[in-house]
Amino acid sequence: MKLILTSIRSLIRHQYLFREFVVRNIKSRFVGSMGGNLWVVLNPLATILAYLFIFSVVLRVSVSAAENGTSNFTIYFLSGFFPWFMFAESLSISVMVLLENKDLITKVAFPVELLPAGVVLSTFIVNGIGMLCFLVFMVAVGFFHWTWVFLIYLVIVQFLFTWGLSNLVAALCVFIRDMKELLAIILMVWFYATPIVYPVSLLPDTYRALMGFNPMWNYIALYRDIILKHQVDGLIALKAGILALLVYIVGTWFFMRSKNAFADVL
Repeated sequence: MKLILTSIRSLIRHQYLFREFVVRNIKSRFVGSMGGNLWVVLNPLATILAYLFIFSVVLRVSVSAAENGTSNFTIYFLSGFFPWFMFAESLSISVMVLLENKDLITKVAFPVELLPAGVVLSTFIVNGIGMLCFLVFMVAVGFFHWTWVFLIYLVIVQFLFTWGLSNLVAALCVFIRDMKELLAIILMVWFYATPIVYPVSLLPDTYRALMGFNPMWNYIALYRDIILKHQVDGLIALKAGILALLVYIVGTWFFMRSKNAFADVL
């Protein structure tokens, strides 16, 4: 627990440096582009329009409104896609963050735990704008409801869950250089194992029962319940919060326990 508290204190004590890491990560995404930060809004808008065209005009896929809160497959898909993308991109970038900053880590004494934390926060900010664009679209088509206030809690616990895993994969990648490729495979399998592009009702009963052990399905289900059905399952929300806290503790403990060896291995 002392290591966990040390990590949190580092963020508070070095908040200026942490803020600089976050700003640098955001700016680096669009450096040299003519559109600049405008792409933060244009990318999600293009995503929404593209999937609207594909699933409404070309494929014309629909889902059960009684089960999923909407019969529009595009809305059903995007309500799970944006939360997943915040999570998956955070891990994909975090896994290499220590290797990409090895010169800084080996030559300058600073709290290394700021690096994965900065990646996760910057990714959530950038993709959170995409999520906001989607929510504005949902307001426009009449889905707004007061239950959306629970999205604040959901984003916080998902952030904590993602932060813990990002700490874990970033630390592991220092010692296991194949971690980037392994993580890409894990995320691909995890994506299709999570009912994002298909309703959970299509799964056989045996596999449907296993969804309770898929942490990202808990988050995706909560997002869809809040946004589409305007309801909150208190038990799932509590499980998601406890899981996020446990994953954060384990991931951060491993990172802080290993960080003294980073400079030697890198």
